[in-house]
Amino acid sequence: MSKKSVLTIGTFDGLHLGHQKVLKKVVEIAMAEGLQSVVISYQDHPAFVLKTHPMPKMLCPAEIKLQEMKKMGIERIELLDFTLELAKTPPLKFLKDYIIPLFQPKVIVMGYDSHFGHLRQGNYDFLCRHSEELGYRVEYVEPLLFEGKPISSSSIRNLLLSGKIEAANYLLGRPYRLIGKVGHSNSKGRKLGFPTANLNLLCPHQLIPKSGIYLSKVIWQENVFFGLTNIGCSPTVKNTGVIEIETHILDFQDNLYGQIMELDLLSYLREEKMFKNVDELKTAIQNDIALARVMLKEFSG
Repeated sequence: MSKKSVLTIGTFDGLHLGHQKVLKKVVEIAMAEGLQSVVISYQDHPAFVLKTHPMPKMLCPAEIKLQEMKKMGIERIELLDFTLELAKTPPLKFLKDYIIPLFQPKVIVMGYDSHFGHLRQGNYDFLCRHSEELGYRVEYVEPLLFEGKPISSSSIRNLLLSGKIEAANYLLGRPYRLIGKVGHSNSKGRKLGFPTANLNLLCPHQLIPKSGIYLSKVIWQENVFFGLTNIGCSPTVKNTGVIEIETHILDFQDNLYGQIMELDLLSYLREEKMFKNVDELKTAIQNDIALARVMLKEFSG
């Protein structure tokens, strides 16, 4: 690669508003100075390799991370396999052997919590110490605060696990997205008159929000639909106890089995309940659908 770059390094799990502030700075500098915008990140969360406890569930699998970074205008995205060898690499070695020869950075952008290399030693101060010797400048991005604290992936995880999807979406700057392949279900929904698409996540580490009924947006082959998503074990009609992600797509007839589907969670409607009988469940679903249609008019209006 011959073109000099402006780059940043980080896990960027969530790609929330705080992360977006860093990436916008990268794109801004790239456009102003005629540089290539580069992000160096990881396929998986480093915590899974380092086996830190408790291991955080991922907000942004690689597919979503790539999608969102490209939307922001990042030209080159390197998603590294985070290995124990990489974790033990001293930051200066990583800088001299990998970053400098491969990307020729003229500018390196760092957020308040950005780091790389062994024991997270590759931070803003470290980069400043070596900038003159290695021929780049360092730009620092102040954290984006919400209620007096920096926006963090861990706070968004807590919101999602509490069913506070609107608050989580606000901090993410977009709806929380699940991505997976539509698999077999036991067809109980179809027999009730409400067929569902059963989503098997592509990333087994992705965080599944609190059980309950959500208003959702379905993205399939660039088509957009709306629906009701049940996250839970459907206790009225199933006894497996297994958490599933099932979506009844409004005004939709096609069979999505085996297809990749993306699911944006828009609003938390209610908790999952155990109903006395199937008729009570059907009435509840009809009420959920009626509420969803009213809410969708507000979304589009």
